[in-house]
Amino acid sequence: MTATTTNGAAPLPGRVDTLTDKENEGLKKTWLRLVEVFQQKGVAWTPPPKVQEAPKETKKASRWGFGGGKKESSESKDLFLGTTANPEWLSLPLEKALPLVPGEALAVTFWNMVAGDNPDAVVLRFLRARKWDLDAGYNMLMNCLRWRIVMRVDDITALGETGIRNELEVLKPGMGDSFISNLHSNKSVLGGPDKDGRGISYINVRFHKKEDQDFEVIKLMTLYVMETSRMIVHQPVESSCIVFNLEGFTLANMDFEFVKFLLHCFEAYYPETLGSCLIHKAPWVFSTVWTMITPLLDPVVASKIHFTKNITELSGFVDEKVLPPFLTGTEEIKKNTDKFPSPPAGSLDRTKTPEYQDYEDMVREYLHETQTWAKSDVPAKDPKRKEQALNYRHATIKAESYLRARTSYHDFGLADVEQGRLLLKFCGKVPTQDITDSV
Repeated sequence: MTATTTNGAAPLPGRVDTLTDKENEGLKKTWLRLVEVFQQKGVAWTPPPKVQEAPKETKKASRWGFGGGKKESSESKDLFLGTTANPEWLSLPLEKALPLVPGEALAVTFWNMVAGDNPDAVVLRFLRARKWDLDAGYNMLMNCLRWRIVMRVDDITALGETGIRNELEVLKPGMGDSFISNLHSNKSVLGGPDKDGRGISYINVRFHKKEDQDFEVIKLMTLYVMETSRMIVHQPVESSCIVFNLEGFTLANMDFEFVKFLLHCFEAYYPETLGSCLIHKAPWVFSTVWTMITPLLDPVVASKIHFTKNITELSGFVDEKVLPPFLTGTEEIKKNTDKFPSPPAGSLDRTKTPEYQDYEDMVREYLHETQTWAKSDVPAKDPKRKEQALNYRHATIKAESYLRARTSYHDFGLADVEQGRLLLKFCGKVPTQDITDSV
């Protein structure tokens, strides 16, 4: 049965249910390359002994965040990110770096990226992003996987906000608390849905100042929020919506380094996941900033950006009833200084629980079945192929607590797993939706 989107529209082209014969063949060829690279040995790497570095002189801060940082420039060495993998895996050209990376590491981060979604749909995002150039799409996917390993994206998800806080405090006292205060400051608020059923990340720019925290904290927060939002992905809703709320914006809130990092993430590592970007209540002073941002925009990303001046225009994209009160004007938003929730910290120890073992067994079974399917003439939309994706999704949901640390968004009511079912709640804004079987 062909799925329809949340708003009743027909599925878009290049998706599992709408692939042409040529596109089905391209998907299969890409899967066979993935299966092969997941089996490569790679080259063993041992972290070098830690050497205490002398404090580095920091650059003078630019008034509006276009230059160096007040505390540390973006060139300062990260303390958490990139510290557990061979830096050459990311710094070398892909053709030289890829043979060095153990296939098992590539496979683990691939499945953590899929995160219960239909695996075919995830691979297709990269092929569509490169307009069905199979080599370019495969290389983009491999570049993403090596980036995820070096940037410790899986560790971020596994540790959760409390675990990240604890790790950062060991590395630099105060840095963990800075991460938590940023995460719960109302700078970024997850909610939704928009009119296409997508989750929404509301960015309240007025609460951000470049000099208030290390740049690594902002990068960690961005990756954590993006990975957390993956838990509500369900077919056929594959993308998300971002609303930049610029009410109260001044040039003091501009952070050009963050903008570049966010754009690079969407374009290179989360392709085809930005469905819509709404820039709300941009003041006249933002026009100066916009002239600096537009040259950085990929044409595909630029086509998804819309400016809204008031609630009437914003409600053309998001029903007013689901908008947070700080946007509708019924409540003034403030920088959150309350006591923050503290979900249990996750662990990097992948304990072989029965649920986790079942998950790993299902991944192996899916790959085995995929090899057979890729050599057949069966399309990706075939019911048996969909059933394989569903079995994998069920195993992932059952093992969620061993793959992903609990987040405050579970507690806030965005989504949760209850009695083995993944329920999308959107904090009570819309009726609860069971998305367990949505592949």
